[in-house]
Amino acid sequence: MDKKKVLVVDDNANFSQLLQCALEEDFEVTTAADGLEGVKAAGALLPDLILMDVMMPNMSGIEMARMLQAEEETRNIPLIVLTGSHLDKGVPDLFKQEPNVRLFLSKTTPVLEILEAAKRTIYGR
Repeated sequence: MDKKKVLVVDDNANFSQLLQCALEEDFEVTTAADGLEGVKAAGALLPDLILMDVMMPNMSGIEMARMLQAEEETRNIPLIVLTGSHLDKGVPDLFKQEPNVRLFLSKTTPVLEILEAAKRTIYGR
């Protein structure tokens, strides 16, 4: 069975690596270092799920979500947004307005819980 594809978009290399290690047993994982790279990778790979950061250089998470939403082929890719910062309450609300955002999690969420969230989002269980 082909593994489902997951794209991790985060400018924190350590966090990206941590997620990659946690996910690669179940998924084919690709990483991108910022939103701009993430949009390009999403268009090329058409992953089954994107895990993305909020604060990134070149293009923020919300800009990336909107760019993906604007393109026919990436519009329906579910997004799980991970944030390390305790931003004001408006940020999750901003993302929740985007139809492709499924979850908003803190980077302090245990990696196994992020893995479970990824599985639930992709397989719907």
